[in-house]
Amino acid sequence: MIINKTNAQFYNGLRLGGGVGESIYWGSQMDGKISLSTYNRSEFNPGFNFQIYKAFDNKNEIGFRFMNTQLWSFKTSNTQATNIKLNEFAIIYQKSLNENSRLNSGRLLFTHNLVLGLSMISFKSRSFTIDPKTRIFTILSSVGYANDYPTSGLTKPEDQLAIAGVIGYNIGYRLNSNFSIYLENTFTLSTNNDIHGNLNSKSKLTNNGFTYSALTLYLNINSRVNPLSCPKF
Repeated sequence: MIINKTNAQFYNGLRLGGGVGESIYWGSQMDGKISLSTYNRSEFNPGFNFQIYKAFDNKNEIGFRFMNTQLWSFKTSNTQATNIKLNEFAIIYQKSLNENSRLNSGRLLFTHNLVLGLSMISFKSRSFTIDPKTRIFTILSSVGYANDYPTSGLTKPEDQLAIAGVIGYNIGYRLNSNFSIYLENTFTLSTNNDIHGNLNSKSKLTNNGFTYSALTLYLNINSRVNPLSCPKF
C-alpha cells in the first residue's frame, strides 16, 4: 500500500507531450532580414519536439526536451547562406509566474512560465556561396559531412556537439483534466560558433543561436491518492 501511494505521488503532476513549431537562426551569419522564400528556401523552418515534465509544487517544474529542426540563413545580398541540421537535448526548469504549474482543477485554467535550461546540441552544417544568376549553391566550408570537398578546403567531417543555454517564456492552458496545450517560445544560445558551418569565421564571441516557437499538446497525469487507502501505521 505504501509503494502504491508513493508511485501515485510520483505520477501526480507529470505531463508528457509532443509538438511542432518554427525555428529561426539568429547570429553572425544573418543580415537582419527574415526571408520566407529565397531560392525556394525559408528562414522559418519546422521543428518537432518531445517533452516530459514533473511539477514539484505549484511554482516549480523540471523536465526534458528533445527537439529536431534545421535552420537556413542568408546574407550579403543573398550571395551567402548557412544551413544547419540539429538535434537538441535539454534539461528545462520552469517557474510558474502565477503559481499554477500543475494546472489543478479548481484553480486558474492557465499558467505562464519563465523557462531556463541547459542543452546539448548535436549538429552538422554547411556554409555556401551562391551565384544569384545561376542560383547555384557552392559549398564554402562544412561540418559533419565527410564527403564534402568545400572550395575553402575547410571541413570538419564529424558531427559536432555544443553546450547551449536556453531561456524562454510559455503559456499553458488546461483543455480538460487529461490534456493541456502550451504555446512555447525559447531562445537557445550555442557556445560553439562552428554551428553555422562557416569555418572561415574567426569570431570567438558566443553569438549564434536560434529561437523556437511551438504548440505542444500534453497528456496530464494527475493521480489522486485516497487518504483512506492506506493504514496510518
